[in-house]
Amino acid sequence: MDRFLFRLFLFVFLLGITVIPINVMIDPYNVFHADEIRDNGVEPNKNYIKTKYVIEHQDEYDSYLFGSSRAGFIDVSKLPDGSWYNLSYSEGVPAEQVDTLKALIVNGEIPKQIYLSLDNISYLVSPQYHEKQLYRKAFPFTGSLNEKIGFFTSYLDTITTLESLSVIRNYEGDTKDLQRRMYSTGCEDLNADIVFDEENKEAYWASYYSPRVDEAIAEIQEFCDICTAHDIKLTVFTNPMYVTTYEKSINNEYLVFLERLSEVTDYYNFSGYNRISMDDSYYFETSHFTPEAADIIMDIMLNGGNEDEIVIQGFGAYVTKDNAADFINTLKFQAYTTGALIYEGE
Repeated sequence: MDRFLFRLFLFVFLLGITVIPINVMIDPYNVFHADEIRDNGVEPNKNYIKTKYVIEHQDEYDSYLFGSSRAGFIDVSKLPDGSWYNLSYSEGVPAEQVDTLKALIVNGEIPKQIYLSLDNISYLVSPQYHEKQLYRKAFPFTGSLNEKIGFFTSYLDTITTLESLSVIRNYEGDTKDLQRRMYSTGCEDLNADIVFDEENKEAYWASYYSPRVDEAIAEIQEFCDICTAHDIKLTVFTNPMYVTTYEKSINNEYLVFLERLSEVTDYYNFSGYNRISMDDSYYFETSHFTPEAADIIMDIMLNGGNEDEIVIQGFGAYVTKDNAADFINTLKFQAYTTGALIYEGE
C-alpha cells in the first residue's frame, strides 16, 4: 500500500510540474502574462489585467472610467481635469465594479474622480455567472493568499488551455497595439472598422440575461457610498443602446431599473429613442456604440450639448429623484407610441 501511495504521489507530482508550465506558457487569457500581454485571438481577462496594471502604475492616473466593454470606446485621453484610464471590461457589472474600486483603495489608490457607465447589462447579468468564464473572472480584490490561489488555480484547466490552441495558431494579432492601448489609456481600438450588419438588427441578448434590479441597485448604492466615504467625485450615466436592444430591454424591466437608479444617484441618460440609438452608423453591432457616439456623449456631459435635443429626445437628460417620475413617463410614452410597449393602464 505504501508503494502504491508513493507511486500515486510521484505520478501526480510529475503530472503537475508538466501541466502547469503548459498552462502558464500558453496562457490564452493572459493572466500569467499580464505585464506583457499578447494579442492571441482569445479575449484576455481585462478585469484582471487592467486592475493589476493601474494598481502597479497608480502614480500615472488619478481618474477612472468604469463600465462594461460598451464603454471601452470612450476615448478617455480627451477627458479634462485628470489623468484618466478606461477601466471598462467585458460585461462589467456593478458588483464587480465595487470590487475593482475596493481593490484600488486597498492598494492605496483613491481616485480623484470616476465616471460610472451603466446600461441593461448592469441589472441583467449576475456576477456569479462570470465565475465560470475565465475571460471575465474578477480580480482577487482582497489580496488574500487563499483568494489569489483560487484565482490562478482556475487557470490551470489544461483542457480549456489546449482547446484554445487552434484559435491561437490561426490568429495573427497586433500585440504591440494591444499593449499600447492597455498600458496607456485602457481604451478599445478606437480606429476599428465599423461594419454594421444591415441584415441582422435583432437585439443583442445573451441567453443568461435575467432581471435582478434589486441586487443591481444595492450594488450601485455600495459603489456610490464608497465614493462618498472617500470624497471621490462620481458622475453616473447610461449608455445609448441600439433601438432594438433598447426595446427588448424596456420589456425586461429596464425602465424600472432607471427609475430605481434615480433613488440612489443622479445620472445623465443617453438611452431611449434618439438620433444615436436609431442610427446604424453609431454602432459596430446592436451592442457596442462607436467612438463618434462616445464623443457626443462626453461633450454633452462636459459642455451641455444641444438643449433642444435633450428636451425633445431625452438624450443627455439629467435625471434626479425629483424629476425621475416625469422622465420615465416620457420614455414610456415614447415606447407606447412606437408600439414597443403595450399600454396596460394605471
